[in-house]
This record gives sequence, C-alpha cells and structure tokens, in this order.
Amino acid sequence: MTVIRWAVAVLAFGAGWAVWHALRYPGAPAYAFRRKYRGDRKSLAGARGLVRGLRSAALRERARAWLKAERAERAYRQRIARTEAALRQLRTPKRGRRVEQLGRVVLHEHAVLVGHAEVPLAGLRVRLETARSAKTWYVYLAEPDGHERMERYSAGEYAEDTVRRFATRLQNASVAAGRRLDKRGGAIRKLEAELLRARTATGPVAAAQAAREETRLRHENRPELPKARAALEDAKDAWQGLTGHRPR
Repeated sequence: MTVIRWAVAVLAFGAGWAVWHALRYPGAPAYAFRRKYRGDRKSLAGARGLVRGLRSAALRERARAWLKAERAERAYRQRIARTEAALRQLRTPKRGRRVEQLGRVVLHEHAVLVGHAEVPLAGLRVRLETARSAKTWYVYLAEPDGHERMERYSAGEYAEDTVRRFATRLQNASVAAGRRLDKRGGAIRKLEAELLRARTATGPVAAAQAAREETRLRHENRPELPKARAALEDAKDAWQGLTGHRPR
C-alpha cells in the first residue's frame, strides 16, 4: 500500500507540474513541452526571471532600509519613554508598603492615609496635644501648604504610650521622607538632563530615514527594472506571435 501511495503522490505531483507548466507557456501542448520550442521557452523564462530578480532585490533592499529606520525610530521613542517613566516615579512616588496604622491614620513608606485622603510624608509636621481631662489625645497633621488635619484618640480605645509612639513615628517618617526628597531632587535633575539629551538625539533617526528615502527614490528611478519589464513584454509578444496565446 505504501508503494501505491507513493506512486499516486508522484503522479499527482507530475500532473500538477504539467498543468502549471502549460499555464506558464500557453498554447498547444507542443509549445510547452517539445524540445523544438525549448529556446522560445527559455527566452520567456529568462525575461521573467530577470524581472523577478530585480523586483526581489529591490524589495529586499527597501525592506532592510525600512527596518533600520523603524528600529532607529523605536529606539528613540523607547529611550524617551523609559526616561519619562523614571521621572514620573521620582516626582510622584507610590505610597509604598504599609508600615503602621492607628485609627484612621495609616502610615506608608512614602505617604500617610487619613481616611481616604492621601497626604505626602515629606514636609508633614506632626503635633500631639492632650485634652485637659487627659482622656483624649489629638494628633495634628500639618501639610507644607498649611492645610491641617486632626485625629482624635480617646483613652478608652488607645493607650497614651501607643498614641505618643505613633505620633513620634509619623514625625520621624516625615523627616526621613524629606531627606529622600532632597536626594530625589538630584536624581530628578539628572533624569531631566537625560530626557533633554534623549529628545535631541535625532541624528540616528534622521540618518536612517534619509537612507530609507534614498533607497526608495533610487529604485523608483533606476532604469534596469523598466528595461527588464519592456524586454519581458517583447518576449510575451514573441510567444504570442508563435502560439497565438499571450502568457501572463
């Protein structure tokens, strides 16, 4: 059975090739297959191959030029995007991990949450006051712009040491955040300078784009392909004159 399958496959391939060959060289079967017309078929095939080769070479060269320009443009955009993302992270850092909570006040690495409001840590001033009855403590959170928030802790729910320790931790965290902000200032200035360099580094992009355009114009204006196409039309005319059928 295997031999039969192979035989059928070979016959099918041969039949397909014969049909394809006949379509390439239209007319009576003799023109497509007999040795007498081999030279005519060779002339038509050579003209076709020359056009195909020139067109393929042009497409390859233009594709390479396009790819180089695309890579240069992508590298340019990615460098800017990376720098901008790093700048955004430094300018507006995320709140970070949760450190401690007391009542509605939640201390994070880089911010304080008071209910649903987020307050930056850097520049925050913390003040603790005790009510005259000594049964209530008030923690005041003053932002750099002067806005102040007050949180109330009653002795029935919170121990005094707990409230004082939390207020101290908030103040120390604010001081540490201010120091980090100062350090970030230097990093931000460096990144701003890098962003300026990235945006003005258009030389590789311009060169690649110019090379792409030069390649396009050169292939559009070069005479080889039009001449080869004209020669192919002549070969088709000759075949039509021989067989009465014009090849595609």
